[in-house]
Amino acid sequence: MTPAPQAGAIITHFSEQLYGSILDPARGQGAFFDQFPANLSHHWCELAEGLDFLEWKRPVDWIITNPPWSRLREFTRHAMTVADNIVWLAPIVNMTTKARLRDLDQFGFGIAELLLIDTPKSWPQSGFQLAAVHLRKGHPSAWQVSRLGAVTE
Repeated sequence: MTPAPQAGAIITHFSEQLYGSILDPARGQGAFFDQFPANLSHHWCELAEGLDFLEWKRPVDWIITNPPWSRLREFTRHAMTVADNIVWLAPIVNMTTKARLRDLDQFGFGIAELLLIDTPKSWPQSGFQLAAVHLRKGHPSAWQVSRLGAVTE
């Protein structure tokens, strides 16, 4: 599970861009959902509670979460049908495979930003760079790369 301080730092980073409605499709214990800005319309899914994101049909403006990495492609393909902005916390390598980049092109999305993040100390240290990857509908091919400052767990 994502530590709440990490989720909060990601939300804060994107907060000036957030508008309208926001969905956490893998709420878990609420690290992201519980910190969504109050001025947005909040929604969530959680398979363990009987709400399967892959059955979600209502459009939202933003999706932000740490998705299940084993289902990242499936989650991304579905997210692109219901949102214009998606932020996934995931290893960069998982987001930039040829297949995933083809999916982005197919759905008319681009990578707007790679927000580099240190892997939480409580997580296994894989050696792969973690990022909050912002996917935006209609975004051109240039990627912004930035780094999140140190977050205390």
